[in-house]
Amino acid sequence: ADLIGMDVVLEDGSKFGTLKDVMETGANDVYAVKTPEGKEILLPAIRDCILDVNVDEKRMTVHVMEGLLD
Repeated sequence: ADLIGMDVVLEDGSKFGTLKDVMETGANDVYAVKTPEGKEILLPAIRDCILDVNVDEKRMTVHVMEGLLD
């Protein structure tokens, strides 16, 4: 719950969106990110995708893997 509302940025520091929801699934959590264009992107909460979570700065750094934006 502490993560909701975090800024989500790409590896290069550019803004990707805002974390809107954390969904618990069997294998791993899934983060729902709303982009500035209003699109919802689902990102798996795995090391390959979520590079850093900075609670103090309310910022999450992500790597968008191929196929996630299709």
